Parts: sequence; C-alpha cells; structure tokens
Amino acid sequence: MATNEEGVQDSYTAKDLAVLEGLDAVRKRPGMYIGSTDSRGLMHCLWEIIDNAVDESLAGYCKKIDINLESDGSVEVHDDGRGIPVDKEPKTGLTGVEVVLTKLHAGGKFGGGSYAASGGLHGVGASVVNALAERLDAEVDRNGKIYWMSFKRGVAGIFEGDGPKATFTPASGLRTIGKVSAKVTGTRIKWWSDRQIFLKDAELDIEEIYARARQTSYLVPGLTLIVNDNRTKTKTTETFYHKGGISEYCEFLQPDQGIGQGHMVSTEVERDMLVDIALKWGNEFANTNRSFVNIIATPKGGTHMTGFEKALTKAFNETLRSTGTLKKNEADVIKDDILEGLTSVVTVRMSEPQFEGQTKEVLGTSAAARIVGEVVAEELKKFFATTKRIDKANGRLILEKVAGASRTRISARAHKDLQRRKNALESSSLPTKLSDCRSEDVNRTELFIVEGDSALGTTKAARNSEFQAILPIRGNLSN
Repeated sequence: MATNEEGVQDSYTAKDLAVLEGLDAVRKRPGMYIGSTDSRGLMHCLWEIIDNAVDESLAGYCKKIDINLESDGSVEVHDDGRGIPVDKEPKTGLTGVEVVLTKLHAGGKFGGGSYAASGGLHGVGASVVNALAERLDAEVDRNGKIYWMSFKRGVAGIFEGDGPKATFTPASGLRTIGKVSAKVTGTRIKWWSDRQIFLKDAELDIEEIYARARQTSYLVPGLTLIVNDNRTKTKTTETFYHKGGISEYCEFLQPDQGIGQGHMVSTEVERDMLVDIALKWGNEFANTNRSFVNIIATPKGGTHMTGFEKALTKAFNETLRSTGTLKKNEADVIKDDILEGLTSVVTVRMSEPQFEGQTKEVLGTSAAARIVGEVVAEELKKFFATTKRIDKANGRLILEKVAGASRTRISARAHKDLQRRKNALESSSLPTKLSDCRSEDVNRTELFIVEGDSALGTTKAARNSEFQAILPIRGNLSN
C-alpha cells in the first residue's frame, strides 16, 4: 500500500467504498431528506406524516385529522382515511404497513391509481420519519380490526412497555390488538424523534403548526384539522375548518376591503391539471403571494409561478393598451407594478409533479408554466371584458392602480438617475451651475451656453428639459 510524503495512505480501491442499505442512508445523511437536523427538520418530519393524511383527503376518503403533541415528547397524527394496507405486498412478502414504513421509494403514489393528485411523490416520507425516530408506533383500523406495529430507528419489533426507553426485541410482522366497526377506518402514527439525530434545542413550534393547519384547511375545503397541544398543564386545542377555499384564504391574508378581487379555475385542462387561483388587490404597497402544488407549499416558486407571472404581465399590458389607460409613449408595466398591493394564492393539482428534491420547495414540471399561463390569460381577459357594473368598476380601479405604480416607478428612477448625474458633476471639475437635462442619449442632447445668471433664468424657462441643458458663464466683466 502506497503512502505519500506525510506518511498517509493514499490508496483508493473498491473496498474503500461504503454501501448504505435501506434506512441507514437516511440516518447517515438526514439533511438530504429533511433539510436539516434543527427545528426545521423536526417540523419537516411532522409535515411528511400530515401530508400523507391530507393526500387521503384529496382522494376523497379523509374528513378529519388530529395532531397531538404530548408531554413525553411524542407526536401523534390520526386520520380517518382508508388506513395503510395490511395485506402482504407480493414482491417483498411484507405487510403494507411494514413496506411503507421501512422501504424507501415505496407507496401508492407512483401512478398506481390510488391517488390522482398527492403531495407525497417519492415514497420516502413515512419511512424517513421512521428511520429518524427513536420509537414509532403505527395503528391501522381496517377490515373491522385494529392492527399494530412498532419500530425502533426503522427496525420492526416489540417494545415491552411505553415510551422509547422500554426493552425492545426486533421482530417482523403486524399484530391484531383489537376490533372496531367495519365502517371505521384510519391510521394513527405516533413517534418519538431520535435525539441522536436532532439537535438538543430542536423543538416543534406550535404557532407554525397552527399556520400550516389553517393553510391546509383553506386549500382542502371540508377537511377538519384539530391540533391538541398537551405538552403543558394548560392544554390547548385549536380546530381549523373552512368551506370557502382559496378565495377565503385571500380574505384572511389581506383582511382590508381592497379594490378588487377575482377567482380563476381551469376547465379545459382539468383532466391533466387543476389550476385554482385567487387574486385580490388592496390599497397597500406590499404583496403577499402563496403557491401550492397538491397542497404542498412551494415558497421558492417554480414553473407554475413562472407561467403565472409571465401571463399576468402580458395580460395587463394588452388590457392597459386596449383601454387607453397607458398612452402610446408610455413604457409597458412590469411584474412589480402589477404585484404591488396584490395578494394571490396559486394552487395546482396534478399527478406525478416533478419537484426539486424531497423538501419540494420548487416545482420543476415544465408543462405547468404553459397551462397556468393559459388559464391566467383567459380568465383575466374575461374579467376585464365583463359587463357587470361592480366587476367593471373594480377592473378599472385595478388597471389605474397598476398604471399609477408604473408611472411612479419610472418617475422615481428618473429622479434617482438625475440625482446621480448631479452628484457626479458636483464632484468633478465641471461647473456646478449646469442645469442638466434628463436624457442620457448624447445623440439628441443639446448644451446652451449663456452669459450670466439672468440669461440662465429666461432660457431655463423656455427650454425642453428632456434634452436641453444650460450652462451660465462669467456674466458682465467689471470695468
């Protein structure tokens, strides 16, 4: 074996390669699957389990989700969906519960027909949470029975007692622990996060959980989410349920009266992708934009937001020109002009979306840009061409607000550029009395040299300040 000058072995052969099997890869590199091992990663584990329950709701089977935070450090998510399958999977010979919770890239969301649109796509969410849990208990109500199975850091087995510190014996297989009505179905996942993986100060933020639950209740009308915080003596319970969908979500995000709002729903493209967009312009300057794909928030946008913003800008410019709100000599409005004071919620539901990574913060499906763009263009055209008196008045106010924002931006930039030129002149050897012009095109600008300040006053009043500059010199010489 060769060594370098420092005496360090520098061989690199096949035996130096490490192959991580199953969930070992998750425990070795957790950041790849949950982003980090701080509070953000801990919250991401919770979202993975909640999103599985939400997917059952999107499929039409789940009406209620309970989220329980317990004083012993455990978290439980209970849904009344169909329940994880308990029969054996043919290839592995394992029950559906064990496959879902121990095998990466295993689940019912790979085009098998179980879910038309879902947030879980990679089949790693539940198994990642299991791998990073000191203990995880899974209970399934199905076929009139209660099925139960436990895991320790991803390994199936039996705990002789409560909590993660109880004696554990590895053992595969699903056990029946009781009976329920044949009409009762659902899944309960309870786990204790592994503190060997997560930082000591990592904790679940109840306000963030409330915000996520509230957001989900708007995005899935009719779904009830109940959050029980039992970690302290003053136990709290919050219930989230909304019928109004994303239009009501816009009202929540921007509670002021506003100057106009609209709702867009795709029709022609519904077989491939459902696009649902709510818009509301207010009198404020800040904008609030939220986007989702199959209920999964995409804070960094993606192709659906690219299509939305591009179509929004194009539609507004065409309407502003056709209505005469923008004059021929005025520049087109830009995205920032339209987004000023806008609160928007863009939701897309589709099968097999392509995200960038397991954290799913960016949508990468290229077709989404075109489809969302078509929906925005068509629905905005209808909105601005409406004959309804209220909608027509609101449309006019929105157009005037956007045009005004554009003029203000252009005027502010021109003033800023002028100040820069003045500062540059003052710091140079050029005369400070120069009355500069606004244009920077040297092919059309003119400089008038006049004698004295008195000539400067009359010439300045008569000039075109766009392209004519004036420079006074000396004045009358002393006798």
